[in-house]
Amino acid sequence: VGVGIPDTGRVRLTVEDGKVHIFAGASCIGQGLGTVLTQMICDQTGLPHEDVVYERSNTYFAPDSGTTSGSRQTLFTGEACRRACEGLKAALEEGGLGSLNGKEFYGEYLGKTDPLGADVPNPVSHIAYGYATQVCVLDEDGKLKQIVAAHDVGKAVNPLSVEGQIEGGVVMSMGYALTERYPLEDCKPNVKFGTLGLFRASQIPEIVPIIVEKPGLNVACGAIGIGEITSIPTAPAIAGAYYRYDGKRRTALPLEGTPYSKK
Repeated sequence: VGVGIPDTGRVRLTVEDGKVHIFAGASCIGQGLGTVLTQMICDQTGLPHEDVVYERSNTYFAPDSGTTSGSRQTLFTGEACRRACEGLKAALEEGGLGSLNGKEFYGEYLGKTDPLGADVPNPVSHIAYGYATQVCVLDEDGKLKQIVAAHDVGKAVNPLSVEGQIEGGVVMSMGYALTERYPLEDCKPNVKFGTLGLFRASQIPEIVPIIVEKPGLNVACGAIGIGEITSIPTAPAIAGAYYRYDGKRRTALPLEGTPYSKK
């Protein structure tokens, strides 16, 4: 969230019937948060995944872990989970998991940032930054042949999930670039979903996701995360490819004068 807004991740781990249960009031919107937290516990404690249970997000009995945006939860709740694991790991060294029934371990991580316009040297606007580059390749007919997408994610906790997010973001932005129109009237959509111009599965080109793992922050096992950034470079890459294709600058979306334009 950044820019000085209070930003805290929280996790509570409890041991019940010989298993570690994860409680975090954090929404999962496709990034696989439960998998991320489970993997972090297994990595930090050495426990097999069969001994870890991710409880569905519920702020009634789980600590508030803030908003879900981008992959914020991977970093913030992931770091809170790692901190909770410090106590759990120490307790496991004294006795087995079965001896910890009824015990709780709590972790919290506060990300400190500076508000916009802060009068401080080298202000910190956000905790972490992601970087990406994408390349679009057209075939001889001017249709999408391949999209190569390289994304710096720090540590990829679950590479398969990261690849899935890259692919999904690219497909989403392909439609934004070439085919989708979302007309509004008095701030309300006035068309049916099927007419928006979403790409069909048979129209998707080859997508090559490249995960760039570079040393990140010393939090959340080095994970920076990945989210909306997967959609940001796609339209410019496609526009650039069409400029190379026919020398025409296209400055409005969806791009006009392509094989995908409505006749």
